Amino acid sequence: MMVSWDCVHQIFEEQAARTPHATAVGFEGRGISYGELNASANRLARHLVGCGVRRGETVGVLLER
Repeated sequence: MMVSWDCVHQIFEEQAARTPHATAVGFEGRGISYGELNASANRLARHLVGCGVRRGETVGVLLER
């Protein structure tokens, strides 16, 4: 039996590719699709790289509740 040890971001991107229009997150009647969430995560990643963040570095994120 072969076991796959994909990272969570790889699993998420595979799901986004399979079902880009499916709701990934919902709250109080609003939702965001896997495709939208993946695009937003990629924008954030490009921004962080542009700010000088390198692979393996830890980044703290502060968000409103």
